[in-house]
Amino acid sequence: MRGYAAVSVLAFHACMLSWEMIAGGMAPVVVFFVLSGFLLSRSLDRDPDPVTFVRHRLFRLLPAAIATVLLLTLAYQSFGFYVGFLPSFDPLNVVLNALLIKSDINGVMWSLTVECVAVPVILISHALLKCHGTTPVWILVAFLFAIAFWGPYVHLLGGFTNLAPLYAFLVGLLLQSGGTALSGAAQSSRANYVAIAALVVMVIVAVRKQTAVTIAFETLCASVLVCLAAFGPRKLVALRPFDVEIARFYGRVSYSFYLLHMIGLVIAARLLPFDQQPVIRATILFLAALLITTPAAWLMWRFIEVPFIELGRRRMVTRTA
Repeated sequence: MRGYAAVSVLAFHACMLSWEMIAGGMAPVVVFFVLSGFLLSRSLDRDPDPVTFVRHRLFRLLPAAIATVLLLTLAYQSFGFYVGFLPSFDPLNVVLNALLIKSDINGVMWSLTVECVAVPVILISHALLKCHGTTPVWILVAFLFAIAFWGPYVHLLGGFTNLAPLYAFLVGLLLQSGGTALSGAAQSSRANYVAIAALVVMVIVAVRKQTAVTIAFETLCASVLVCLAAFGPRKLVALRPFDVEIARFYGRVSYSFYLLHMIGLVIAARLLPFDQQPVIRATILFLAALLITTPAAWLMWRFIEVPFIELGRRRMVTRTA
């Protein structure tokens, strides 16, 4: 699912560079958020220590983000290359971007800022879940959904950052906590039809203007798909495309792919002429950026993500006499 989400973000942005679009690829990001909430809940079930959890998150998110910001800084200083609107490459702004506090150097990193905000929210929600059950977490979801209609909250962190889908992390967490109950429903004979309906609705709302309502539908559809993938029949026909090896490959490198795909798109756009029909141009941009981004994403995954994830999992052992 992560693989398809990452590649579909590239497709959205290729279309945005080819003609005016009201959709900007929010739906795949919502899928990422629901998946993250689901998987991070499993991680906390195994080890609820908040210090360990935060350390894992830092080693998971920061190294590749720092590498991307430094790469763009070097590219700008050497070749005048930048992504989107010309940002400030002053040292302080570079540091703020590298730490995911700002995201004007690589605009797509706004979702990582939201993920950083989600870390304490997930920790608190998981603690509430274990002590008081699902009710307080659902109340928090309802509250975050309600204020997703309020502009000052949505744009509280400035720039491209959008807090409206923050509650999607908690929905993923609740899915994981309800595994036993959900597994029965997911085994229904109609599971294939439910999965297809979720995919169709996801596509319909994904290409519309992104509002609190469309984000809610995207969260619902992503939740259905995650639930069926986790608890449904192993041979569910509608979800077989998620099991092909190429999808698994892009799932593994999806974080680095997401970070680097706009660089690939801008390089492809600069190499291509501007006189094609919009649909043809978007298709060529997508394929060219895919070819550029894929090997770069694999290299970052292999030599930055994997080593730092392993480093973050090591425990510091102190010996006393």
